[in-house]
Amino acid sequence: MKKLLLALAISPLLITNSANAQHDAQGASAGEESFPQGTNALAIGVGIGGTYGWWGPGYSSSPNIVLSYENGIIGNGKVGPGTISIGGLLSYKDIGYTYTDPYSNYFYKQDWSYFIIGLRGAYHWNFTNNAKFDPYAGIMIGYYFINYSSSSNDPGWNNPNDPFYNVYNGSYNSYTAISLFLGCRYYVSPKIGIWAELGYGYTNLSLGVNFKF
Repeated sequence: MKKLLLALAISPLLITNSANAQHDAQGASAGEESFPQGTNALAIGVGIGGTYGWWGPGYSSSPNIVLSYENGIIGNGKVGPGTISIGGLLSYKDIGYTYTDPYSNYFYKQDWSYFIIGLRGAYHWNFTNNAKFDPYAGIMIGYYFINYSSSSNDPGWNNPNDPFYNVYNGSYNSYTAISLFLGCRYYVSPKIGIWAELGYGYTNLSLGVNFKF
């Protein structure tokens, strides 16, 4: 009898503790901002495409290697249901072209290496009130450093009198360009997530993992 009374006495406590634990677990994914003011995020990934690539027979291209960082600078209801962030991006991409003359069997190779440094700004829209889901859109101003090289087994390929000299021995200037992007992150844990972006500019599609701190 005493055991039964003891069980009845502590059962409300067990139920209350269970409810609180369930509420805390739900609070980690619902009713919270995914990217509040003061948040930092580091992202690593790869991308494909871009407005500066070439396609066709003889061309090859590596994926973009992407590293980015951002910080939430304005939020807490000051810009609606979201946060404005600023940050930076580093990216590398290599494009190559190889051609073999069918008559002389001379080969010609060209290579363009792009090192991109970007300044990014984005708006993280917290319309889902879910801390695991972070949709955002933004703009990037990037500077594209170009390293160009060429080679051939044609003995006259680097002769200024050769009609194709300027084709294979020309120079390519670095430049500034604007990119637009629309992306989202999904956090598989409070600090680690996966991300994907669609864009116009330095890539058309990129994805990877990110870390929030």
